[in-house]
Amino acid sequence: MARNATRGAATTAVAQAFKVVTTMLTTVIVARLLSPDDYGVTAMVAPVAGFILIFQNLGLNSAVIQAKTLDPEHSNALFWVNMAASAAIAVVMVAIAPLVGLFYHDTRAALVTAATAATVLVSGAKLQHQALLNREMRFSVLSLNDVVSAAATLFGTVIAAYFLRNYWAIWIGAFVGAMSSTLMMWANSGWRPRLGANFAGTRKLIAFGASITGFNLVNFLARNADNVIIAKAQGSAQLGLYDRSYKLMLFPLQNINQPLSRVMTPALSRMQDEPARYRRAYLLALRGLAIVSLPGVITAAICSGRVVEILLGPKWMGAAPIFFWLSLTALAQIVANTTGWLYVSTGQGRRQFVWGVTSSLISLASFAIGIPFGAVGVARAYFFGQLLGLPFLYWSATRNNPVSYGSLITVQLPSLIAGVITFVISRTFPASLPSVYFVGLTAVIAYSLALALQAVSKSGREALLEMFGMVRRA
Repeated sequence: MARNATRGAATTAVAQAFKVVTTMLTTVIVARLLSPDDYGVTAMVAPVAGFILIFQNLGLNSAVIQAKTLDPEHSNALFWVNMAASAAIAVVMVAIAPLVGLFYHDTRAALVTAATAATVLVSGAKLQHQALLNREMRFSVLSLNDVVSAAATLFGTVIAAYFLRNYWAIWIGAFVGAMSSTLMMWANSGWRPRLGANFAGTRKLIAFGASITGFNLVNFLARNADNVIIAKAQGSAQLGLYDRSYKLMLFPLQNINQPLSRVMTPALSRMQDEPARYRRAYLLALRGLAIVSLPGVITAAICSGRVVEILLGPKWMGAAPIFFWLSLTALAQIVANTTGWLYVSTGQGRRQFVWGVTSSLISLASFAIGIPFGAVGVARAYFFGQLLGLPFLYWSATRNNPVSYGSLITVQLPSLIAGVITFVISRTFPASLPSVYFVGLTAVIAYSLALALQAVSKSGREALLEMFGMVRRA
């Protein structure tokens, strides 16, 4: 188990490094070819498409990974459930496209909504293959898929943006990436579906998936209501600024947390009957996240204006204050997102759904409070809302779990203290220092202090030695 997890973390890290580079290249290049208004069009469609796509998988990926036993008949039945859901969603996307255009008073949003139906059908064909590969902990295959699809998305988006110079480039890139990913999954998975399905014995899997779908639904509403509110109240240009800031904020969550979740969820699911191993594995991964992710996000918050200038260019400087508050939000979400490992690996789907409802209500209230102050006000209110909900989330996730409430705080505390010290030190830097050097020096200080403060405690030193050993073996 340790060897598989270590190899999985290594291959996933390499793949994610490639994805980070390609995503950054896409952002830097395409942002200079397209306008904030173009990004605003795709951001208008994203909440609608994302909401409907929640029902495509029905939480069955998590059910497949978490299940203690799974036979080929179950896999075949779940494949056809996924395909039926994908076909139904594609029809719905085409049917509601005119309504989306009417809601935003923008025909471009209607066209992109209808076109998204093609992406839905393509991606639906890979879902069961992907879940089986993840359950079998075949992380090298999954990582290779990530690399190929990321490269395909990069080239598809950049080439389309160069020739079209409009919002269609973003859709084309996403479609090319989805097509390449599906082809890779089928090519590398030895499992093939057959015609006909026997649904006997799948009731428990579908019930667990339904709880996960419920959580994903309410979580999605909370994560995307801000886009809809800003689009209606402020227009596509302001939404474009907010959307780019939000995407930058999601970098550590998408490129570190999510891939690590691919490794940790099946690993923890197999340790659920061994509390000591379970607790040790989770806290080690959490400490690693606190060392790798938190200092980087702290650096982004401290240097928010300079980061926006470097990555997006001068015409996007209106996004700087938005990016600052969303970076602070990411500090809370990096550790909070790992609680999903605790819920899923122990089969607590219903409890996760209850937390999702609570979190959604907090977020919606935050957006309502912030919208009178524009996109910056929404970002600021979002941060304080997330901060308010953390104690309730930690309590819910660790109740009747081998991991304790206090350990979630103590593991990340050294990195947070390092961030405060880094902020104070950065105030002494000369304002004339070039942005690249300013950001680089801040990052070096933040990471150095985080490592040093982790090494102060005995548990921190032991964890660091174990992590270095894992990297060496990887």
